[in-house]
Amino acid sequence: MEKVQYITRSALRRASTLEVNPQARQRLQELFVNFCLILICLLLICIIVMLL
Repeated sequence: MEKVQYITRSALRRASTLEVNPQARQRLQELFVNFCLILICLLLICIIVMLL
């Protein structure tokens, strides 16, 4: 139980340090969005190839 609390506390600390640096957070968000878009495009390509 103590380990779980420690992990959550360290995760919260990490999150708060991310809040301090909004530029890095924005970059991470952009990377995540780009990654999702690439995945969606790949899925669409796979579907089109299967239909052909």
